[in-house]
Amino acid sequence: MDLFEDYELIPEELKTVCDKWQQKAMYEGLDYNDCAIFQEECEAIGYTFDYGLDADPFDLRAIDTEEQKLEKHTINNQKNMELVNDLSWYDKNITPITRAYKNFVKEMKNTSPEQWFKDGERKFSGQEKKFIAIYQFKNKAKMAHSVNTHPYSINELIGNSFQEKFRNMTAKYAVEVLNNYDDDKILQFVDNKRNTIVRIDNPSDRHNLLFDLWAKEFQNRTDLSSGLDNRKIEERMVYHYHKYERVENNFNIEVNQLIKDSPESRKSTRDLDWEENNLGFEDLFFKEDFDENLVPASGLPQGWIWREYADGSGSLISPSENSYYSYDLQTQEYRLPDGSGWRTLRDHYDHPQTLFDFRIFAEQSLKEKAAKNDLSPKLSEDEKKDLLNYRTFMKENEFILEKLQITENQRAAYAQKTEFGTTDDDYSLTKQQLDQIPDVLDGHQLSKNDKYTLVFGLLEKQEYGESYELLGNGEILKNYLNEDNLPSFKILTINDIKFNNQNSNIMETTKEFNQVQYLKDQMKYLGFGEDEKLHKDLEKGIKSKKNEFEIKSSSDKALPRNKVDFILKFNKTQSGGVFLNSYHAKLTNDKNEEMSHNFPVNRENTFTAKEAVNLLEGRSVKIEFLNPKTDQKEPAFVRFDFSEPKTEKGNYKFQNFYKNYGIDTAEIVEKSNLVFDKPEYKDSTIKSLEKGNIVKVKIKENDQVVEAKAVLNPQYKNLNLYDQDMTRINTNKPLQGMEDERGHDKANVKEQSIKR
Repeated sequence: MDLFEDYELIPEELKTVCDKWQQKAMYEGLDYNDCAIFQEECEAIGYTFDYGLDADPFDLRAIDTEEQKLEKHTINNQKNMELVNDLSWYDKNITPITRAYKNFVKEMKNTSPEQWFKDGERKFSGQEKKFIAIYQFKNKAKMAHSVNTHPYSINELIGNSFQEKFRNMTAKYAVEVLNNYDDDKILQFVDNKRNTIVRIDNPSDRHNLLFDLWAKEFQNRTDLSSGLDNRKIEERMVYHYHKYERVENNFNIEVNQLIKDSPESRKSTRDLDWEENNLGFEDLFFKEDFDENLVPASGLPQGWIWREYADGSGSLISPSENSYYSYDLQTQEYRLPDGSGWRTLRDHYDHPQTLFDFRIFAEQSLKEKAAKNDLSPKLSEDEKKDLLNYRTFMKENEFILEKLQITENQRAAYAQKTEFGTTDDDYSLTKQQLDQIPDVLDGHQLSKNDKYTLVFGLLEKQEYGESYELLGNGEILKNYLNEDNLPSFKILTINDIKFNNQNSNIMETTKEFNQVQYLKDQMKYLGFGEDEKLHKDLEKGIKSKKNEFEIKSSSDKALPRNKVDFILKFNKTQSGGVFLNSYHAKLTNDKNEEMSHNFPVNRENTFTAKEAVNLLEGRSVKIEFLNPKTDQKEPAFVRFDFSEPKTEKGNYKFQNFYKNYGIDTAEIVEKSNLVFDKPEYKDSTIKSLEKGNIVKVKIKENDQVVEAKAVLNPQYKNLNLYDQDMTRINTNKPLQGMEDERGHDKANVKEQSIKR
């Protein structure tokens, strides 16, 4: 619906009506009857518009005696309104966005001067004269742009010569125009500031140029990168480099590395002597299509995601937001993280055949390569550690059907039976093969026919929207729809399968070993350590006949005068499983005051031991929680409310600072005048602050750089800074276990029980 473009210029009463119909037009479309009702509602408050049988509203205007109503409203809101020549502010700002004006200008541009002016004999109406005056004013304003801020122009080859199509463009508008230009057009991209011309003969040249324009943002920021950090700029560079590389490869053109090349080495340059063009350029409001969808990686630690783009490309992104595996569905290509070229998804029989297969392959490959870290870019130490821990964490819990030894004759016979309904060959599974297959799979009791279907094909449970596939490595893959009805998958573990009692000996030895190692890794992963006493206490508890047992531990991560003790609580199931259900943390300060809290342990989200210490010492910790209203995971900062009575279970209530509270740790750090020796130190500082840690920093004080310690204060969106003795800087107020943090005003902070 092209009724107008600047809603902020119209009265609220009219905006309310138009917003409703704009919404309908966007999602459902308007018909002739809709326009009639829409027009009646507008006329009821003094406005009208035109529309035809195509149900396309245009030319919004005030009606009759209230003709000046819209103008008066907008002028009153314009503090610095000036009259230029005989044009009012309304003429300069409102009239140009009406359909009548746009149609007039379009007709003028598409008509030769001789025909338009009828050899000087044409008589223009009062409205047409005003449109011409407005057009001249707008063009004059465009010509007044500084070459420093609006340096770019674009010429298009028409016939045998180039004609100027766009001029006086900022970098942002230039990129928008280039992104939306037809690929078959031959262009000249003019940099009036540097007096250079780049010729664009094909899409490869265009993406080459776009890459360079984004690369320049690292040296000199313009409106193109407004609001973007360096990672976002690099992302766009990679996007256009990928497009450039693909086009070049498709045409089998041998090229040098684009990054090492420069526009000047590829394109001719010459001095410009251009005439001013009275037509200027049309306003464009296109935006680069970088719409993305983020999907958590199923088989990797928290923070790894698959980033999907609308054009069918995507990549696996690390917690530090580096890209490691990329794919492009349009060309059926993928790229490994070793920096090599793109490969087809179908070049070998054992390579991934679909995007779904590719993701499984990529996530498994990443875990295998984490130990050597032969990836580009290199994993951070935290990422490497998390991947290795996660691989061990999951590997000891894995279930693999690796000794089935299905023969090719069995597979061929079963395929023949499935396709033709009969076969002369024998595909029967032996008793030994059948005994290897679980009797219960993910809660489903398997019949003999189910086992055959699983081994030879795809076991479907349509009533549940689930299917199960036996992969080549012996793992069982579950395909299902998640809560958002999006396709998801997971690899089944020993917790998802069950054998009948007569077959329990198959799993007994493996399960016992896996269970012990699993719990050891879990304690290590949560930060309780891996010392010998801890492991012996665990093994002793598992062998005991009690259904519940406890292990004691402590932490050296607290403040010097604080002592923290943990009690890890384990439970046993009737089937012999052992689980860490929760742990109790108790902090004792130098005044012998005790603070304690019970922390549940689950497979989704659990506070680590260090995060528990930080909470008990009064600091805030960033978490992800499931918002019951949206059923989506959202970030939040939480801390204990020591001023409120504990719950019936002996736990503190949480003070929660949700996403809409507007906490931006990076911005807080930026405004705190911290000094970083290396850029990467800034990112690690931000992450550590969000975990609730006391972080060593450097700050500027009296024109000197001094060492200090910082604590994030989410409620007041700032950093509390302390000297080396933990005395508050400029306040002479000691930390004392962060008592000052516990007494903060709770205004605008929601308080409730929160689970993680």
